[in-house]
Amino acid sequence: MSKKIGFIGIGLMGLPMAKNILKSGYNLKVFNRSKKKAEILKEFGAVITTSIGEVVKDSDVVITMLTDDTAINEVMGSPNFLENLKSSSTVIDMSSVKPTTATKFGNNLKSKNIKYLDAPVSGGTIGAEEASLAIMVGGEHDVFNEALD
Repeated sequence: MSKKIGFIGIGLMGLPMAKNILKSGYNLKVFNRSKKKAEILKEFGAVITTSIGEVVKDSDVVITMLTDDTAINEVMGSPNFLENLKSSSTVIDMSSVKPTTATKFGNNLKSKNIKYLDAPVSGGTIGAEEASLAIMVGGEHDVFNEALD
């Protein structure tokens, strides 16, 4: 499991999702605006970062799990995010955002040779804890297959 994963948004849903990624043996760097929320993941092997740029730098896959369109716009519209993503990486947005927001960022990232999947989840915190979330994915089929594991 050599993929390097960056995870942004360690809240009610993001925390158990990140734990499950770590339990599956992946290398995980995390970022949260409130660093204290992310600190608990240290004991599971996560690297806690202090900036958006640091969490996305050198990541093969970047997962966002944020509250809403405003939060996604702040993160994905940030020069710190865009300038530090490595070419050919994949961004998977698991937040619940408007289709227009997903389309905007998908097109923007594609123009920079970055793959994108819009992947909102259903199942609540229990589903996140039990790794049983339903994930509704939109994006290119080959990108989906590459990210499936």
